[in-house]
Amino acid sequence: MGNKNLSSSELSFFCMQVALVLKSGMLIYDGINMMYDDMENGKVKDCLLIIKEELKNRMPLYKAMEKSNCFPPYLINMCHVGSLTGTLEDVLKSLSEYYDREEFLKLRIKNSIFYPAMLFIMMSCVIILLVTKIFPIFEDMLKDLGGEISSEASILLSFSTGIMAGKFTMYLVIAIIVLIISCFLLWKTEKGKLSFNSFLNNFFLTKSIINKITAFRFSSSMSLLLSSGMNMDKSINLLIEILENSELKNKVELLKVSMDQGNSFIESLSKLNIYSKMHMQMLSMGSKTGEIDNVMKKLTQIYENEADEALSHAVALIEPVLVGILSIAIGIILISVMIPLMNIMSSIG
Repeated sequence: MGNKNLSSSELSFFCMQVALVLKSGMLIYDGINMMYDDMENGKVKDCLLIIKEELKNRMPLYKAMEKSNCFPPYLINMCHVGSLTGTLEDVLKSLSEYYDREEFLKLRIKNSIFYPAMLFIMMSCVIILLVTKIFPIFEDMLKDLGGEISSEASILLSFSTGIMAGKFTMYLVIAIIVLIISCFLLWKTEKGKLSFNSFLNNFFLTKSIINKITAFRFSSSMSLLLSSGMNMDKSINLLIEILENSELKNKVELLKVSMDQGNSFIESLSKLNIYSKMHMQMLSMGSKTGEIDNVMKKLTQIYENEADEALSHAVALIEPVLVGILSIAIGIILISVMIPLMNIMSSIG
């Protein structure tokens, strides 16, 4: 099949459907076969076909999922853990909730980027329209009235001439296309992802948001692993193997090193600055009472809400900033033309 990884929403759907099959007492093969018959053509149906064929040969569900090449290692490993501990139904329900949260977070991030990007494009279009279409009209009016434009306006006019000739637009479009392709290719490389993540983690406008998202993902993963019956050491080891985010994976590796040196989970975690002091106290109490998985689940909800609020605040901040830049740019363009025009009109009066 090649690599046909399913989206977070499709993974959530799959996990919930299989959990319902297990709850009903139906055989997994029969349930997958029924899901396949009810499914419309698409990636999910292609994956179900392979899983169905593998299950027919008495292969375990997690092995069949691995064969399909549609599922991330995290999901496959968690299904393996659920099979070993006899909690596959509960694990699949938790995974469905986990991927629902991931899908929601991805959509919030995309929407947060999309709105400022569209506003910036509109701003650029308005400025180009003023410079290329409206500004030359004012120039002709000034010449007809016997006036002269300012030096600032002359610069803008020379800029507009280049655009109207078509060369500047062509070069600009080519430059933007090359930039987009370069960024996309860079993002596909491991080094590019590391550089991009490092920038987001250190940039003052995104640092707080990334920290909250990191805390959310760590809490969500640990809650799922611990509630499935795994102990702390096995959960940490498995988490290192299946994490895709490089920054979070580095922190978990540091956590493991500290624990291997004899420090407790709470002591090691406090050194990483993932959680606030208050939340570390919650984890400390959960560790003492044996409820650390429930505390992690609670922290998942807290940081999910905080990440959502942080993204909303970032968008709310970017909007007036871009509008302000737009207003200033348009104002400079108009003033550079209107002042000499007003001087001429006053002299005529």
